[in-house]
Amino acid sequence: MFIETLKGIVTTLVTILIFISAVELISPNNKMKKYIKFVLGLILISAILNPILQFISKGQKNISQGIEKYETVFSEKQNKINSDNSNSIDSKEDKNDARKKAFIKNFDENCDNLLKNKYKDMNFKSDVDCDIDFTNINFNIKKLRIGVENNKISKIKKVEINGKGQESTEDDNKEYEDIINFVSDELSVSKDKIEVYKMKE
Repeated sequence: MFIETLKGIVTTLVTILIFISAVELISPNNKMKKYIKFVLGLILISAILNPILQFISKGQKNISQGIEKYETVFSEKQNKINSDNSNSIDSKEDKNDARKKAFIKNFDENCDNLLKNKYKDMNFKSDVDCDIDFTNINFNIKKLRIGVENNKISKIKKVEINGKGQESTEDDNKEYEDIINFVSDELSVSKDKIEVYKMKE
């Protein structure tokens, strides 16, 4: 590509030089010859400058194209990085949610088994509400609701709250005070965070 361009420049210059020489040979020796030489000089300068200007123009175009290409590649990489980061964050949140659900399920099952071993004639259904910090390996129990099923227990008053048939927490806690004390001691949970209620039959 460069050789062809150089060949074209040399051909143009040689042609112009031959043309200038021919004009000088046939031009008369008078005052007009000075003007003719001046015009021919301008033509020669123009012929020399033209390829240089073209080269500079192409160079600027190549530089502009290179910058645009770099900006495009950079933008694509940046978008990919942002997308990967977003997917990584979403994946991390999903993973933490799954770990939290698994932890809660395991805690509820362990609590049920612990109570079942202590109170053989009862069935239990635990439901813990807690905050878990997997980074520092720490959790905070906000509420532990324990459903109890026992046909021998009869002093349970059922109170309708908003028409949902929920048991009275205060009465249940009095009736199952022994269970609350046991769970509080075994799991190191504050008594005011433990709620015991009778499950629907």
